[in-house]
Amino acid sequence: MKNILIINLRRLGDVYTTGHLINSLTKTEGNNVTLLTYKESSKAAKNLKNLNKLYTIDRKEIITLKNNKLFSDGFALEQLFNQLQEIKDQQWDEIVNYSNDVVGAYLCSYLRASAQKVVGVHFNNERNVVTGSDWEILFNDILPVVKYSPIHFVDCYHKMIGTEVNREGEKLLTNSAHNAVAFSNMSTIRRGQTGSENTAKIIGIQLKTADASKDIPEQTIIQLVEEIRKNSELVPVVLIAPIADERRYAAQINEHFDNDLVIIEADLEAVASVLMNIDLLVTPDTAIKHMADLAETPVLEISLGHSPFLKQGSYADGSLILTDIITDRNFTKSEEQVPSAITAQDILASILFHFSKTQNIRPRLSNNVTLYKCSFDKLGARYSVAAGTVDSQTEIHRLMSRQFINVAFDQNESNEIYSDVVDFGTNACSNWAAREKGNVTSVMKDLLGTLRSLLQSLENRKSSREFVVNLGKLISHSDANSIVQIPVTMFKTKIEGINAKTFEENAKEVELLLYDLKTDIQKILLCIKNLEDRTASQKKADFIGKGTEANS
Repeated sequence: MKNILIINLRRLGDVYTTGHLINSLTKTEGNNVTLLTYKESSKAAKNLKNLNKLYTIDRKEIITLKNNKLFSDGFALEQLFNQLQEIKDQQWDEIVNYSNDVVGAYLCSYLRASAQKVVGVHFNNERNVVTGSDWEILFNDILPVVKYSPIHFVDCYHKMIGTEVNREGEKLLTNSAHNAVAFSNMSTIRRGQTGSENTAKIIGIQLKTADASKDIPEQTIIQLVEEIRKNSELVPVVLIAPIADERRYAAQINEHFDNDLVIIEADLEAVASVLMNIDLLVTPDTAIKHMADLAETPVLEISLGHSPFLKQGSYADGSLILTDIITDRNFTKSEEQVPSAITAQDILASILFHFSKTQNIRPRLSNNVTLYKCSFDKLGARYSVAAGTVDSQTEIHRLMSRQFINVAFDQNESNEIYSDVVDFGTNACSNWAAREKGNVTSVMKDLLGTLRSLLQSLENRKSSREFVVNLGKLISHSDANSIVQIPVTMFKTKIEGINAKTFEENAKEVELLLYDLKTDIQKILLCIKNLEDRTASQKKADFIGKGTEANS
């Protein structure tokens, strides 16, 4: 039995994603999970099932005291300490910094004396960042620099803590009265469309996000509703929050349909019941998307603006994500509205693809639009291309980076990943493998040069200059757009964390890290070789297939 504190000081959607981890941790009988959030995010936390206790920080009160010139800053600090006192007085087996930000790091450091173990960013007494595992380095130092994330944040947190993902069981608290009303209303809507509540599919369309750059354009929504209404087995309903701006926006859209649209207004407590009674949620990147994942409601996510879907996309088996081709995406927040190639027809085609029984026929999408499907492998959620435009080299690189993490971090290998990669074509696979072998050769050359000059510097300190130069050349590969970026960045982070006192102690640690890096590079070569073997087998199968067709 463990007493676990999770600190999540982010927004509503991020708080909801904690539900997956809480569900996994509480699968072990006797584990008690407590959550610390900001007061304004507590309404999301209160929807999470399996939570033992909830603590909050009243950020607005503390900021008010801090900014008031009549009071010393000490009043704000005192208020913060008072709000944390009950937490500090307890003993925790683990404290998890789910926020992974500076504030969370300071809180974890402050509470460190009350915990046997701290997972995530925190500081020691010398204010140096403490790293507990390679998974933490992956999360904190590698994922921020890798252009297209090979692993979902939820899965990385599970690996950091060392717990298996549990996708079974209820993750959301719902109100029985709301459930009954939602079920009754949705049944009425279904019968009104087809005369049978068993055949009609209800499509919930979420109108707004907290960031206009991520919203589905109004004209696209209007066209989508028009297209859905042409299908006798599909029923569109519009989902909004009980906010004046959203009411006005929904009414504005409804005018195009003679006020005939069904508009469902629900707060965070009630919307869970709504989600459980619809057949598909069409949504941009919203907190509601994360709720749907917890409620196991299928999601078609329309990923726009800076929505980081590869890191925090819809997290449910079979969910779909529609996006502009990722090579055209800018996942960094920008003030400018980035135009999208996604049309209402693309969204409808994706909806029909979701409801098709076999999903063997890929939907036709606009140029530079891609549809991804979520499935799960040994590492967790994996996004595979289902249809649309792709840059094969980018996709192969993203998936093979995931494969390397599988092999290097988990000593596993995924046959599904190799299958996904080979689907991009044998020539594309061969080109990627040839380029990466060249990158590996370059790294190995610099690695061996660094190791040689390190050993020479132990014999003669005058050789240390050459070692520093070679080490710099080796570390420069952490900026490469190559799979070697992952192990070299890992090596770089560990080098920066060395706290040995003497030159000899430093040199010994560096030597060990160089051999670790060499081992990781060999694992990359193993992944490349296995891909080449799969590619050769596929080429042979294609050749035999063509011969068979020619003879028939």
